[in-house]
Amino acid sequence: MVFLCVDLGDEKSVIEKYWKEKGFTMRAVRQHESAVSDAFLVQAYPTNYLIGPDGKVLWREVGWPPRKPAPLRALLLK
Repeated sequence: MVFLCVDLGDEKSVIEKYWKEKGFTMRAVRQHESAVSDAFLVQAYPTNYLIGPDGKVLWREVGWPPRKPAPLRALLLK
């Protein structure tokens, strides 16, 4: 399983500083323009997805932390 955080609009140095301050170990990438956000119909940030090995979206929720973590937890434990 891979967790990937996609950023829109921040400079690389800003992302790296924030990640370091928070102690995050997930990979963060900058998207060019809004290609990723457009592909996943993102309308607000953060929008979180769990995507299965077949590329299908298994879970989607706007905001963090998840308001209803049980469905996400169940999917992660499969």
